[in-house]
Amino acid sequence: MKNKLALVASLFVANSAYATVELYSGENHCSLDAALESKAFNKHANTVGTLEAIKQKQSEQMGATENGYFIFNPTYLRTERYFNCSVPLNANIGQFNLTVHGTTEDLNQSNGGCTISRFRKVSDGGQDKWLNYGTGKGFDWIDLSDSNVSGEQFVTYRTTLNNDYDDNAILTFKCRTTWAEGSVSVGQIELSY
Repeated sequence: MKNKLALVASLFVANSAYATVELYSGENHCSLDAALESKAFNKHANTVGTLEAIKQKQSEQMGATENGYFIFNPTYLRTERYFNCSVPLNANIGQFNLTVHGTTEDLNQSNGGCTISRFRKVSDGGQDKWLNYGTGKGFDWIDLSDSNVSGEQFVTYRTTLNNDYDDNAILTFKCRTTWAEGSVSVGQIELSY
């Protein structure tokens, strides 16, 4: 029995030595969608006035944090504002596991989440173009959260995707929070293959 356990342990170690895990922080790989931010600010400023819109904008919890997260908690026009995260893929990656670690806080029970796509550079008539390939994958923040818990909670989303060993590919997330209230944060994006 002892030898069988040692064999299983050595096989596990040998197999895990071939696994590659790449980690990316939300702080460095997520950002506000600048075009939507500008459009939303102008629309809001036309409603409440520029000075009030600036005050509200400055009071928002938005952007990179000191602890490696990217937080998103808009105070106005929440359904019209998004943030994006992107991480590189390469020709060594075929099928891979994606894990997104984050936090949610005080979400209302409404839709708000991330859709996941893969951008790939392709040659098109002698020109290189980036094309967006939807993966059909994504998540809602409230599905990852426990509605019985108030305050901040850690959440995790896991799925399996395929890069087909394509070079010059990028995995992207387009995300928003729920429409009425609550913050969402991306902490770490993990690729294992």
